Amino acid sequence: MERSLNILLKNYINNVEGIIAVAIVDRNGLIITSENKEDMKEDSDAVIGAISSMLDGYIDRIKQEFDTESSFFNITTTGDKKFAFCSQGPNSILTTLSQPETSDIKLKVFSEHIAGKVELLLDRKENVSLEIPQIIKVLSETRGGKLPEGEFSTKLILIGDFQVGKTSLIRRFVKKKFLEDYTSTIGVDITKHTEELNEKTSVNFIIWDVGGQGTFINYRKKFYNGAHCAMIVVDRTRERTLLSVKKWHDDITESIEEKIPMVIVGNKSDRIGDIVITEEDIKNISDQYDYNYILTSAKTGENVNEAFSYIAHKVLERV
Repeated sequence: MERSLNILLKNYINNVEGIIAVAIVDRNGLIITSENKEDMKEDSDAVIGAISSMLDGYIDRIKQEFDTESSFFNITTTGDKKFAFCSQGPNSILTTLSQPETSDIKLKVFSEHIAGKVELLLDRKENVSLEIPQIIKVLSETRGGKLPEGEFSTKLILIGDFQVGKTSLIRRFVKKKFLEDYTSTIGVDITKHTEELNEKTSVNFIIWDVGGQGTFINYRKKFYNGAHCAMIVVDRTRERTLLSVKKWHDDITESIEEKIPMVIVGNKSDRIGDIVITEEDIKNISDQYDYNYILTSAKTGENVNEAFSYIAHKVLERV
């Protein structure tokens, strides 16, 4: 597990300019593991000492302000260094030491993603990807890192063949839960959920979970009316669900005159032994339609929040 954590941290450092070092600590401030930028190796003791010293001064504050919260993000600048503290669960705090000019939005987007992966690894979840999805890099550049202030509503539709996991993705995003057994959606199911992107910007999702059965084709197009964005969900263990992307793409474009933000979601990525649709397969079809894509697991929660966050940011780009 420690090797996986260190690979994850190295990927984080290599993808965000200005990061000096990263440490994973527990809620008491004890360092679990850490990584430095390559050219800082000889000064690693001094760097970790700086992180430890900073944690000593701020861990009580973090516990007072965030101890009852499983997720938080906070940035503190001191002297000529910037510290970012991020948690996506009860087991750890990701602490990033960076140059002061490092983008706050990049630190937030990347550290929330990495902190989520850290929690999965610490929970001994299997088959957690250590690579950083391209969609995370896209997110960190959205609107130059600036979001419009206010409360925004958006109608999001989830489409795809039956049993690809649309309902499970929504349940994981909204309730942070996964059920092994559930009944396929008949027709449409509507869920409302508010997602706070920062202290000044929130998105009120109205999520339409559209059943994938062919018998509802005439009704589905009515469900699309007024949609601001969409996810096409693919089950990576069933090849024909990838072949159906064209059908769902055509469904949307024929029903909605305006071009809306869409993303292809490759679900059930935790089922390594059963996967028949590769990331390259999904990338190719995403490129064909000029969409971004992301690989998810509703079961473990991997990349689920990122998928919904991406679509929210793409909608806000149009405001």
